[in-house]
Amino acid sequence: MTYLDPYKSHNHLYDVARGIFPHESALSIFGFNRAVETAFETVWNDGATYAFPSAAVIMSVVSTSASDVMPILISGLDSDYEPISETVTLAGTSPVTTTLPFFRINSAVILAGSNVGNITITNGGVTYAFVEATLGVMQACIYTVPAGYSMYIFRIDVNSATVNPNKFIVFRNVITTNGRTLRVAEATFATSQVSYDRQVPFKIAEKTDFQFEAKSSAGTNEVAIFVEATLIRDPV
Repeated sequence: MTYLDPYKSHNHLYDVARGIFPHESALSIFGFNRAVETAFETVWNDGATYAFPSAAVIMSVVSTSASDVMPILISGLDSDYEPISETVTLAGTSPVTTTLPFFRINSAVILAGSNVGNITITNGGVTYAFVEATLGVMQACIYTVPAGYSMYIFRIDVNSATVNPNKFIVFRNVITTNGRTLRVAEATFATSQVSYDRQVPFKIAEKTDFQFEAKSSAGTNEVAIFVEATLIRDPV
């Protein structure tokens, strides 16, 4: 006799989001850039092109407002690409440092209240995570796949206020692994939104840096990207 799992539905991705599979989890990656200009830059709300750390480093965390004294959870990877996380309590405009050295930062989110100021997470003057005032969470289309896992992208939505037929937005996926960088899936659009629903998911292997870049054919434009994916442990 066959017994059905009472907690499992007929929609696999829905069940992944519910967290009922031990080796598979949902990823929702949001990126927003308020001022995309005519050269490619990363879709994240600190603007310009994102630079990944060259080594694991202690991070400095600070806000532009003295009112921000809440805890913030920083999640990322160590130098072996293993997941790590640390909660740091902000001290307003006085920098505080992490105990753990981070090789990559995949997310940063406040755990209480609402941040009045902009929160930056830096080392040596380089910003590796940014939480804009009042948003509470890092909005960056940036992710590094942990060791022993693969990332599978199911859907990509790109949005912009560019609806003028005389100009358009160009965006592309940038993948770096083992010192090799590929700039793939470059496309253009001149409407408010374009959506890609992949019937066969796009696989990104372990220890790979992933980001989306965008540029405008003219002027300055806001661009947002929403990525739906799953993270699955690789077979051993």
